[in-house]
Amino acid sequence: MASVTNQDRNQEVLKIIGALDALGTLREDLSRWVGEAQNDLERAALDNVLGHVIAMEIEYDRRKGELESTSET
Repeated sequence: MASVTNQDRNQEVLKIIGALDALGTLREDLSRWVGEAQNDLERAALDNVLGHVIAMEIEYDRRKGELESTSET
């Protein structure tokens, strides 16, 4: 099994930070769109997508934390 270097972990953390930034922007847009929804069906659909984006943010943040804690040991 190939060893993972600190440089590899740092690069992965930087990728995750970029993904979190993009997801944050998307979450903000979706939140605004939910408020602007014209009907309940549209609002429900946007809420579902927003929930998925939030779940992705949580998962990426968890991975980032794991990588950061691994690089400190």
